[in-house]
Amino acid sequence: MKFITLSLASFFFAASVFAGCPAKTINGKVVSFDSDSKTLTVKQGKREKQIKVSSSTQLDGFECPTKLAAGDKVSVDGCNCSSKKAKKIALAQK
Repeated sequence: MKFITLSLASFFFAASVFAGCPAKTINGKVVSFDSDSKTLTVKQGKREKQIKVSSSTQLDGFECPTKLAAGDKVSVDGCNCSSKKAKKIALAQK
């Protein structure tokens, strides 16, 4: 009985740990930046992803997202499925 209870408790704990969507690094090219909605559009392969840039987003290699030109390579870290806000955006080396 203890084994069954322990197994169920472990299963529910593991399910709660993996319930969130993981934050994956997005490597791609800048398509555009909308300054009104503060949304950066990055093309990764054939798909375009829209990422919110907030005041807490760290910018590495540039001062302002409006300075990014179309075609610049960027790396976006910490963007999860629910909020779509980036924690860090870095300009990739050419």
